[in-house]
Amino acid sequence: MSSLPLIAPPPPQSLVRALIRCIQAEGLAVGDRLPPIRALAERFAVTGSTVRDALIQLQTMGLIKILPRSGAFVQSVNFASLVGALTDTMDNALIQADASLFHLLDARQLIEVECATTAARRRRLEDLLPIREALAATLAAAESLDENASTEARLAHYDADMRFHLAIAELAGNPVLTTMLRSLLGLLKPHLVQTPWSPRRKELTVNAHLELFDALHSGDVEKVRQRMSEHTGMARDSLLKNMWSSPSASSDSPSPLPRS
Repeated sequence: MSSLPLIAPPPPQSLVRALIRCIQAEGLAVGDRLPPIRALAERFAVTGSTVRDALIQLQTMGLIKILPRSGAFVQSVNFASLVGALTDTMDNALIQADASLFHLLDARQLIEVECATTAARRRRLEDLLPIREALAATLAAAESLDENASTEARLAHYDADMRFHLAIAELAGNPVLTTMLRSLLGLLKPHLVQTPWSPRRKELTVNAHLELFDALHSGDVEKVRQRMSEHTGMARDSLLKNMWSSPSASSDSPSPLPRS
């Protein structure tokens, strides 16, 4: 491998990202050897121990394999393992950002509408089986929902409903958006589970799920976009209506997320 040019030293927390960019920029393939620790330390103007720690993190992510007395070798170039690592980072970042319920609901709607639209364009009929199974579980869980539904019944419906929505997102083929959606839905869970189930809300929700699946089945991209926008909008309105009607809700500003 040719000698690597010197670049501005990255801060310690970004060295891992810098090494990932190095792998990409050099076009390294699976099995290729990374430059020696000394060469990397000189390139990034850091100590050898700092490079060694960063390489260990890359190995933990599954991107490289460190062989004693041989060096570090590329183990994966699709970076799929980074998507899994994004979940904890996303959860922590959203909580620390002190996002309001409005922000979470807006982000959820943007991601879900885009994912559903892409899923409709990409879908093959055989791809719809996981979504159909999640829909069946959601409809079954909805049967026991009413104003007096137990916490267990509400949680069971939430879990089935989230499988349905995440299955659609996964069909879109963007694991980063799916990870972001999973984090958003997890933060919304306490609010969604507490929202009362009136007969009207139950009817609208069940119909919305059926219409959304039918639109996906037919491959009607515009109808899928419209149905998902209406469905997430309805969920948003129900949740916000319940929040404002709560005796503890403030009339001045949206309520922030609870700190964990």
